[in-house]
Amino acid sequence: MASENTSRDTTEDSSSHVPAAAGVRDVAVEDLPAHARLLLKMARLRLSPDDVAEIRGLANSPELNWGAFIEASAWHKMLPLVGRHVDRYRLDRTSDGSAGFPYPWVFVGAYLANRTRNQALADEFGRVFAELSAHGLRFAVRKGFSLGEGEYHDPALRRIADLDVLLDRGDAPAAHQVLDRLGYTQGEVAEDGERIEPYSRETQLFWKVNLSNQLPYRKPGGRPDITDFNVDICHDIFQKKTGISVGAAKLLDRAVPVVLCGAPAWAPAADDRLLDLCSHLHKEAVSLHFVEGKQDLQLSKFLDLSLVAEATGEDAWRQFLKRVDEVGAAEIVYYALHFTAVLYPESVPAHVLDAVRPEDTDYLEHYGTLDGQPVRWQQGFLSRLFNSGRHTAGTVSNVPLR
Repeated sequence: MASENTSRDTTEDSSSHVPAAAGVRDVAVEDLPAHARLLLKMARLRLSPDDVAEIRGLANSPELNWGAFIEASAWHKMLPLVGRHVDRYRLDRTSDGSAGFPYPWVFVGAYLANRTRNQALADEFGRVFAELSAHGLRFAVRKGFSLGEGEYHDPALRRIADLDVLLDRGDAPAAHQVLDRLGYTQGEVAEDGERIEPYSRETQLFWKVNLSNQLPYRKPGGRPDITDFNVDICHDIFQKKTGISVGAAKLLDRAVPVVLCGAPAWAPAADDRLLDLCSHLHKEAVSLHFVEGKQDLQLSKFLDLSLVAEATGEDAWRQFLKRVDEVGAAEIVYYALHFTAVLYPESVPAHVLDAVRPEDTDYLEHYGTLDGQPVRWQQGFLSRLFNSGRHTAGTVSNVPLR
């Protein structure tokens, strides 16, 4: 993420290729609470010796609130990664007179528990892949295990909630039959956690009119760490209200073969994965549903995008920019890449940001636009990233933007 020298004030173009939106001032990294600075420093796959030294210094700061750090790590879906770092870099041990992390079993336990949980998910989803393939259905795996087994090189590092699958809309009935035979139902988990209840008519109508996904397919997990197995079928990587469409059929024509969850599968092409991740990050960052549920801004989403961006070669970037221009997604893509570059400036090439930057970047500080209830944030990005009350505090609620 940005160092203290490169993130002093995002309103002053603190990075040469990451100008801030107009009219919103942000805190400097060093002015964030100690627990936030510690989590930012640990939100990387690999730590340098200098990183480890700085982490140890922050961990011994008298101002550090360990309860706030644990809460933020869980909220941002970083606990498994923190746990791996605590174990790998021996952060729980005394070094040069500095005490190590307290409660190491909390952090390392989260990593090990996530490994067990994700293995159970992989066993189940591998069967789903095999059945879809056996019935001649074309599909591609989004996010989840394609990242965990790909860029992360360790599925235990990433908290995986469900299986996101790209599927052509015409294949939805056949996929429904496959999932039905595997015990899945379109519905939500009942209060007792033992059953899946069908969605209401209102929910079904809302999804049909507004969203590019099928209603989620679920079946009880039967495990304390897995309430339910969830398969989310997506027909377009952009939501209808954006006015942009990149349908699954086109993406599947370009998909590449992979092995995931121990089974043959497909993943979107490199530039399509980038476009998909940008669309996903933007959707959740600006939608009222995710803002009000405090799931709009999570470090895990920015880390996902930064890892894929870092692994993208120049040819793929050129193809990516061409695709962005073709579909008219520059604003959405710039939103995602801009804020990713605030945290991970080395991951996004300057020329890519320059190519997609719109003339007016004021929209970067808006949310609720897709819901028809646009609101302007009154906090900068870093400020709200660690503000659990950001959906009510520091905003001008329900004031239409002109």
